[in-house]
Amino acid sequence: MKIRAVCLIDYEIEGSFKEAAEEQARLEEAIKGIVDNNPRVVHHQVDLKERRGSPPDITKMKFRST
Repeated sequence: MKIRAVCLIDYEIEGSFKEAAEEQARLEEAIKGIVDNNPRVVHHQVDLKERRGSPPDITKMKFRST
């Protein structure tokens, strides 16, 4: 069975893009700790983007391959 896990984290960064990049590095390291040595994980990726508006309902998000 194939499944996908979605995690949404909103950050409030009071500084610069440099601070956002540092936060992304911490997040990537935390995710790496979850997926490393887990044979069930076949793919993972981490991306930070500027947030706009209020958080979405992740139970209603649709994912499509491109």
